[in-house]
Amino acid sequence: MITVFAPHTEFFKVKNALSDFLGDTPIDLEEITFVPQIDTEVSGDDVERFEKFLDMLNDCDDVQNVYHNAELV
Repeated sequence: MITVFAPHTEFFKVKNALSDFLGDTPIDLEEITFVPQIDTEVSGDDVERFEKFLDMLNDCDDVQNVYHNAELV
């Protein structure tokens, strides 16, 4: 498996370049996704609250993906 990261503005250029290079090799997943540049530490009592908040978001039918930059300590 190969994972490629590129700026979202270059998505189609990278996709086309990979398709040209790989030929008929199938690509399993191609998507634009959020990748945090820095992490924020969450510690102490905030960890439990943050996990509860994530659970609430995941239980919501309208939420498809949850992204965060929290590093639980």
